[in-house]
Amino acid sequence: MADFLIQHLKKKAGEHSALEMLVNQWGFDEKLIPKALQTIGNLFPHYSRHDVSHSKQILINIERLLGEENIGKLTATDTWLLLEAAYWHDIGMVVPQKDIAEAFDHIDFPQYIDKIRNTPHHELHHFSLSFNSYDISQCFNGADTPMDAVDKFRQLMAEWFRQQHANRASEIIQAPWTSIGISSPRTELIPARLFKLLGRICHMHGLPFKDLLAPNGLPYREAGLAQEDCHPRFVACLLRMGDLLDLDDNRFCPVMQRIAGENRSPISKAHEDKHAGMRHLRVDRERIEITAECETVDGYLETFKWFDWLKQEMQDQMAHWQDIVPSREFGLLPTLGDIEVRLSGEQQILKEGQRPQFSVDGKQAINLLQGNNLYSTKFACVRELLQNAVDATLLKLWLTNEKEQTPDTWKTPFSAGATAIRKSGSIEVRLDETTPVSDTPTDKASWTLKIIDHGTGISRDDLGYMLRIGGSQGNTLRQSKINDMPEWMKPSGAFGIGFQSVFLICDVVKLTTKSIFTNETLEITMYSPTGNEEGLVILKPLSNDISRSYGTTIEITFPLEKLTSSYSVSINDTTSITVQFLNSYDPVLDETLPIEAAQLAEEIQKFATDAPLPIRGQLTTIEKITSFQLGTIDNASDGLSNKWRFVEVNGHQVAMQYRPALWTHPNNITALYRGQPFEQKGFYLSNVRIDINLLSGKAGKWLTANRDKLASRAAVEFNNLMLAALEKLVKEDLTNIHTSELFDQESKPIYSLFLEAMAQQHGANWTNLASRLDGAWLDLKAENKSEIYRDLFSKSSWIIGNAPSSNEPPAKGCDLLIGHEHGYYTKRIIINEWLKKENRTVQIIESENYPADNHILRYQLANAPQPSYSSGALATSLAQVMRQFNQNQRFVLDFQDIYSALHLKNDTKTRASYLFSVSPRNAKFVLLPFLFRAQQFGGKPSEVTATSSQLDALSKWVQPHLDTPASLAEIRREYEGLISYIDNEIMQPSPHWQAWKTARGID
Repeated sequence: MADFLIQHLKKKAGEHSALEMLVNQWGFDEKLIPKALQTIGNLFPHYSRHDVSHSKQILINIERLLGEENIGKLTATDTWLLLEAAYWHDIGMVVPQKDIAEAFDHIDFPQYIDKIRNTPHHELHHFSLSFNSYDISQCFNGADTPMDAVDKFRQLMAEWFRQQHANRASEIIQAPWTSIGISSPRTELIPARLFKLLGRICHMHGLPFKDLLAPNGLPYREAGLAQEDCHPRFVACLLRMGDLLDLDDNRFCPVMQRIAGENRSPISKAHEDKHAGMRHLRVDRERIEITAECETVDGYLETFKWFDWLKQEMQDQMAHWQDIVPSREFGLLPTLGDIEVRLSGEQQILKEGQRPQFSVDGKQAINLLQGNNLYSTKFACVRELLQNAVDATLLKLWLTNEKEQTPDTWKTPFSAGATAIRKSGSIEVRLDETTPVSDTPTDKASWTLKIIDHGTGISRDDLGYMLRIGGSQGNTLRQSKINDMPEWMKPSGAFGIGFQSVFLICDVVKLTTKSIFTNETLEITMYSPTGNEEGLVILKPLSNDISRSYGTTIEITFPLEKLTSSYSVSINDTTSITVQFLNSYDPVLDETLPIEAAQLAEEIQKFATDAPLPIRGQLTTIEKITSFQLGTIDNASDGLSNKWRFVEVNGHQVAMQYRPALWTHPNNITALYRGQPFEQKGFYLSNVRIDINLLSGKAGKWLTANRDKLASRAAVEFNNLMLAALEKLVKEDLTNIHTSELFDQESKPIYSLFLEAMAQQHGANWTNLASRLDGAWLDLKAENKSEIYRDLFSKSSWIIGNAPSSNEPPAKGCDLLIGHEHGYYTKRIIINEWLKKENRTVQIIESENYPADNHILRYQLANAPQPSYSSGALATSLAQVMRQFNQNQRFVLDFQDIYSALHLKNDTKTRASYLFSVSPRNAKFVLLPFLFRAQQFGGKPSEVTATSSQLDALSKWVQPHLDTPASLAEIRREYEGLISYIDNEIMQPSPHWQAWKTARGID
């Protein structure tokens, strides 16, 4: 108990009647405040004690620091402020329910959540990703159990209020009853000024030391009660020291630890280890000594950090002691003796105070990126600079236009208002050949690239995030503004390796910038991390010229080949900047051929093509004083022009355009992310060309690090999104079937074929959409024929075959040949349409020249009953699958009249494929007994096996799925007969027998 301070206050009160009010006020608060402090454990059970025991220990520590003689020198007001501050300073951790509810609406709360979301290793990171205080269905998705949800929510709110608690304490002290229900008296007998001063003292315990001495910090001297003065700085410094020195091993309450449970956060457990590890503690007027021995690395690091704070605090106070202490009579602070922390047992730390862990050296990271060809071209890093300019400009346009526009303006990038706003945010690019500097190689020319935007500019804080690879996500102030933007307008995120990628082509970057957030103007010079200056950044404030617009000008200079000797140009290219240079080049008179500069200019033009903002600029050379236009020009439409249609689907926003077309190339999908193209493979839609521009989601979600390709992890989501967006547009267009040009006499059959192909490829809703055009595709001319499909369908019998490739002989005996490139879905469309009438059938048959042409299958369509396949077609198909697959396969085949005992139920689900590409109507399927083993690496031939053990296992699997119940012995006998039938009656007479016999292992 702080007996010395309390006794001193009472003694001083006897010297003047006005001072008795301080004793009376303390008498109330000494009893009232502890009742409130004991509720802190409701929200902070995982914290060390912040109840009255902590307050008392702070006062004891202050008494130790001062000594009895110096306590006697304190004024009554200083003594009262010390007692009250020790009790009130953590009152901000008392949190009524209404304060928790109101926290969700606090302007900084979304920024707080975002900061955790952008810190992957934070213990609440996973919980914060789905936390939404306004949607109970999502609020606790990041928890594993209800108990985990309670713990995580409590920790989330505890951390929020911990960060606010010093400021909250200041506010509560002014109005304790209305804020948290403490009936501490507030009367005119003690000036409200002193309570405000007390609040500021408590606020200072949570701020950096420099704030205490700042002009708006605490005064050195202030009038107290009666004829006394008080010394707010002195009181605040003693409070800070007393708080830091509450380190003993009884700081944590075992009861509260059990209430918090084993899911206490790692940081809480580290603090527990810190306090439990105290081995020596001396605090007195002469000296401070502390020794700790921790059991965990985290506890050691937390203790080391705490001791550093203590050392820094004592250094700061000692350095300014004359501006803090009431008089020299108080002397100096105690001497700081040995402050030591060590790990217990055999554990060791590599470097004192630092976590032993892997890290990435910035210089080596750049070297690795240069050596591993992260970017597809050496100039791709310029795309990073242009994207930064676009992102900053879009944010500026939002901030300056948000309030002036209606919500409808921001719904799509194509609204009249949004289009006008986007077109007002142009970016200027200049690429100029400049006079070579002294260290420019003789075979190189010096070029300067300058990018000028009128965006948000860069503040000092922004610069700090820029200097870290991928660090922009941690810029919570900027992110809080971005979160309010329309999704399509938001910056693309931390692209690639970010701004630092520019050092792949230059050693120095110069920026001149004016920030819209701080109004400061800076000149910044950055040096490459791999250069002689080792990443040095020089910052120079410029005069705040009111005429200077917000935004950033970035300038880099780099060498390019003077006379390029190796290059490639498309034979059809007549307009590119490269071709213009080549056309004007004189090999005798000209000393330069700057193809590299032209290639960089073309990268800029490529970026500008579908960028959301106008990008304008020029390329200028020295020798001929020639300039070429870069980017868009004033009369050009911007990259998000009316050719695009805006779609919101599956929680994403895209711009899309599609054009049904006959026989499209497999590379029929152009994919962009916020206007910049990327490669996507493995997804093909027949009879349509598609352009899709992703306008939502961070770049890291969709793309690889260099932004050139779709990330494999995003492939399924991208494909589903594209299909959903396409389906939505098609539904819209089909509602205008009588007015849209998509459905005129010439276009309607093509559109119909596109829908039929989508129905074959993706089924479900597409089948219904295709039926809306009622087989209009039948009016198309058949491939390589003068007649239309409808004419072919009028025949009673006709044959479809595959068109031969260039090195194959012409197919014979076919009424229609379908090319390999687009034949699969067209063939299925034709056959599906043919089988819609009940009396029509399809038989798969061998080549007309069989067995000479023993690899060709044909499809015979007839208005009469016929078998599903011929024996020659079955042999050919079995031979084909024997050679094709790169993994083990099984197949099903329809048998109508034979092997009925092996017919599977219609609802049987199996991963076996149908042997032919087209299945008949009302088929009865049998699972074939053969396991087709893939061709092995090293040239080992394929195998087709049906061993005894395989037949036993197959019979057991088949038994519950049979149409007609049968015993295992009966099933096996049927399978043995089927094996003999295929081996001897199908394959042996065929030209495939030798290959089949080898694969089957038949002697």
